[in-house]
Amino acid sequence: MRRHVDFQIIAGELCLDFINTLDDRPVPERRKELLLTYQDLANWAVQAGAVSTLQRAELLREAGNHPKAANRALSNAVALRECLYRIISNILRNRRASSDDLAAFNSYQREALSNLQLKEARGDYRLGWKDDPSQLDSILWPIVRSASDLLTSPDLENVHECDMATCRWLFVDRSKNHRRRWCDMKICGNRDKARKFYHRQMSAAGNRRRSVAAVTK
Repeated sequence: MRRHVDFQIIAGELCLDFINTLDDRPVPERRKELLLTYQDLANWAVQAGAVSTLQRAELLREAGNHPKAANRALSNAVALRECLYRIISNILRNRRASSDDLAAFNSYQREALSNLQLKEARGDYRLGWKDDPSQLDSILWPIVRSASDLLTSPDLENVHECDMATCRWLFVDRSKNHRRRWCDMKICGNRDKARKFYHRQMSAAGNRRRSVAAVTK
């Protein structure tokens, strides 16, 4: 039975939304893999704007005809995601990215950029990806380009982790005052407010019980 997942596209950069497809990352026993199949990857790519619905249909047709190749492409996607997470996580913690991760990313980048072409469109020219649905890894090319652009741009300084300890999704803070704390205020922001309210209520109740006990002694 096919499953449908509505992905949250909230990070402000394609590569960060891709990293966020492993949910509850900080809590190993609660981690939730959102990319269980190549179809999940293709569905995410459409929702994130990485590929068109037509490209998705062509890729899924190819994946259906070559399931082993689709599984390899999915494994490559997860490996790229974790490589990007380690690189950006190290940068956020003022640590150097490992040479192995940089070498792995550069390998992905070489493949992606080798498929970037100058194309004519209504008298204008633009860079676009080679149209080849037989390359199931092509779904990763725009992610790699997004990561390359982000890692070499001033926006890298505005990349943050969600303040919710069990979330830590990544996002680019482009707010006016650069004070964004949550991946999504409606989800993690409200959860944090509810948690703090609960702890305040419990603390107040404890203080009342201690006061009553002191009076009755």
